[in-house]
Amino acid sequence: MFQDLQAKPPEPAPAAPPYLCGNLASPRGHLRKAGPPAPALPLLEGTQNLVGLGRAQSRYWTFFGFQGDAYGRILDKTKIICKLCGVRLSYSGNTTNLRQHLIYKHRREYNQLVGAPDPPKGAPPPAAALGRTTRAVADFLVWDLMPLEVVEGEGFGQMLNALEPGYKPPAAAFLAHTLLRERHLQGQAKVTELARGLPHCALSLDLWHHSPGLSYLTLTLHYVDDTFEACARVLCSHPVPQEPSPESLAGALAWAAEEWGVRESGAYAVGPHGPAARQAAAALGWQALPCVGQALGGATEAVLALPPIRSALERCRRLAAWALAGPGRAEEPLLRAQLKRLLRDGALWQSVHGLLHGLLEQAEALGGLGPEGEPALRPQDWVALQDAADVLKPLAVAASTFTKEPFAGLSLVKPVLTSLLYKHLAPGEWDSELARAAKGAAHRELSRHYAEPEVERALNLACALDPRFRSLDFLSQPDRAETLRLLTLEAARLAEVPGASPSPLPPPPKQPQQDSAIEYLLGDLCSVRGGAGAGSVQQRAEQESASFQTAGASSLGQEPLQWWKTHHTQYPLLARAARQLLCVPATAAPAAWLFGEAGQAVYKKRAALAPEHVDMLVFLHGNRAEGGSPEVVLGGGSSFPLSKYMW
Repeated sequence: MFQDLQAKPPEPAPAAPPYLCGNLASPRGHLRKAGPPAPALPLLEGTQNLVGLGRAQSRYWTFFGFQGDAYGRILDKTKIICKLCGVRLSYSGNTTNLRQHLIYKHRREYNQLVGAPDPPKGAPPPAAALGRTTRAVADFLVWDLMPLEVVEGEGFGQMLNALEPGYKPPAAAFLAHTLLRERHLQGQAKVTELARGLPHCALSLDLWHHSPGLSYLTLTLHYVDDTFEACARVLCSHPVPQEPSPESLAGALAWAAEEWGVRESGAYAVGPHGPAARQAAAALGWQALPCVGQALGGATEAVLALPPIRSALERCRRLAAWALAGPGRAEEPLLRAQLKRLLRDGALWQSVHGLLHGLLEQAEALGGLGPEGEPALRPQDWVALQDAADVLKPLAVAASTFTKEPFAGLSLVKPVLTSLLYKHLAPGEWDSELARAAKGAAHRELSRHYAEPEVERALNLACALDPRFRSLDFLSQPDRAETLRLLTLEAARLAEVPGASPSPLPPPPKQPQQDSAIEYLLGDLCSVRGGAGAGSVQQRAEQESASFQTAGASSLGQEPLQWWKTHHTQYPLLARAARQLLCVPATAAPAAWLFGEAGQAVYKKRAALAPEHVDMLVFLHGNRAEGGSPEVVLGGGSSFPLSKYMW
């Protein structure tokens, strides 16, 4: 009966607003209490028969519905239609898109729906009407990624009152629903417009834990702009289960690709290693790439999991706890600081090599420590710690290399990986049995992350476009020839993509004026060759690739994008491929977060945010501009300046 009612809605009563006739979103809609008639809002003709959700309770469904069949059954639940303008929107199970569409496109109807008064004509937007101190408070929350409830603390209010007597801090709910929400909506509109105009981009998938049973997938857009600068924009933070299934990851990624308009321009997704991420990327036709930070972390943890090394570290922790518990046991300040650091950071793989190095430097002072005068560490424990430090050193250097790069891109992964696997983690003639086992464990873990042929192909192509590694000396001759062949095909394919923004082609060389007599005699026999348009795109790509590969390699300190910024007119076809592949990051989160202590602080701050504010604050924090005044960067006006690369 309810489906029939949806298929054939009754005629509206004269006194009722027209848009209530088609509102069948709630099965209890006909039981509403009578009230004062709302102003009539004309709906688009034909939208009264749209089908609503039977379980929907939100008031925003007044103006939205799904396309249905003759029996009132929904045909496509991924697209929802606005009854005011007829536009189709993506629907993912919540009303965020519905509310944003009403705010941007139908503000008068939105205000009447929520009972908010229309602003007077010519009045400034709500954010602009707020005071300078209130905007500064909002800047503080965004820049330091603080929970909104901080502004309601007594100490925070006293501090502001001392700085500006008589000022009363706004409530957290007021900031969330006025100034910060307006900034969020403005930023989303700017980023959406930017993302939909990109010819090439990549996405990183940062999966992080918020609270028991709840994790978030923060999606970040990466691209190289027209000036060959690496740029990043945080798109959204999507709630997912603590152990997301392939379906949940695929749904979140597909929603983001559709919502932000990057389904066609995206090609690579860097994120968690495993079948879930691979299936999610494959559903969009993208290539999933593992995060090098997770690979190095897995290799480090594989070394620490060996029984002799694990036992030695556990003895060190017990010794540190005993030495710090009583007076006179470890009086030297440097030793006490080292033991405190061991207890605080001993479980973090990012800091374990530095801890081992510090313990070995304090071996003489630690050798005589122990309860009842017995040394807590045995000789074999010191041997295990030394072997672990030696094996983990190249992994720590590799992590430091990615951290120091202005942009840790994909092209750096294969050279570093090759050096680790075939040099530093190869068994040596004088290695102990434990050192060989540790190298083998790290080697297997790194190889497991990058074992897929498609992943290796992407790494090789990125290296072929990096002026530091373009000679591909670390590849075998067959792999090098195959990589160059694929590079030529990719450059030719990108040149023929319709709508792609090409790199500017060099102007055609001026041809010398020919004598008409010699042209008459030899023009057909000796055709002119070598012009800018001569030959097919494939031939031009082959010529550019051959010229690029034979040129001298740049120094290892050369930034690849800066090189392309200078030489992109010399290799116009390869420059397009460089913009596609050199924008792909090597890590799913900023390298400084993965390999340093900064990441621990950021993730702790994120976990302290209320779930309803996570998406908004992480977006604003990630897209804040670098340097300058916070008011200029995050001003509440109509502009929303975007940073170049905020990672």
